[in-house]
Amino acid sequence: MLDRPSIATPLTPPPDLEREIAPDAQLAIPWSFVSLPESGAAARFELASLGEPQATGSIGASSEPAPAPAAQAPTLPKRSAAMMDEVDDYLWEVYQRAPTKRDGSGDFTWKDPAAAKRMGMSMPTYVIGGMDPDFREQLYHAGRAMDAAGIRWSLLSAFRDDYRQSLASGLHASASNSLHGGKARTGGYGHGQAVDVTGTDNDNASAVWRWIDAHGAKFGLHRPMPGYDPAHVQPKGSWHKLAATLRETRSRLTQEASAAPANTTAR
Repeated sequence: MLDRPSIATPLTPPPDLEREIAPDAQLAIPWSFVSLPESGAAARFELASLGEPQATGSIGASSEPAPAPAAQAPTLPKRSAAMMDEVDDYLWEVYQRAPTKRDGSGDFTWKDPAAAKRMGMSMPTYVIGGMDPDFREQLYHAGRAMDAAGIRWSLLSAFRDDYRQSLASGLHASASNSLHGGKARTGGYGHGQAVDVTGTDNDNASAVWRWIDAHGAKFGLHRPMPGYDPAHVQPKGSWHKLAATLRETRSRLTQEASAAPANTTAR
């Protein structure tokens, strides 16, 4: 509590002022002060706030805790983008292995460039960067395994935003409901979870699909519609967890490869 003079003390003018006031003049006091019993209201005083009110305990000092700092959106470590460069460069090279994009509905090579231009992005940033990073990791490892097996595979299409999906022909999901990157289905750019795969020529497309059927589960991949959409590949199961394991393995091997020359020199 603050120290304050007793409010019951009568108000008396100083002696100097009494000498200056005319004898017949009276000092006007607008009201009288009376001593009141302590009500205890101060102890019940609460500060208004947008959240739950906190009891102050006294008028002079508040015990309300200081507000917590505003939460900031998490930012990815700078190394995350660098870690994905190897994956993205490889997948873009795979995409270019079949420069003409064609299926049963005809040639649709123009569609991805049109969609990328509409979003103001380069082609690699659009078609590869639009996919979920974990899905890209899965495709990278499966693709390297196919390369090692002598199967030259390629991507007919990868990320597709709602506009690009609206250009699709034949059997396809609605614009915003596609796993390729539909806004409503996946969240849009950066969350694409499907690709259409093929061979470097139409003659070996079936070989790519058979390999996915036989070995895709190891990488968390499968073809859910082999009958009426054989090129469609998407993740399954605990694919985020599997992708994290694959990424850790790739990172460890990269570090070991980088350290090998230094170890050789040290000998």
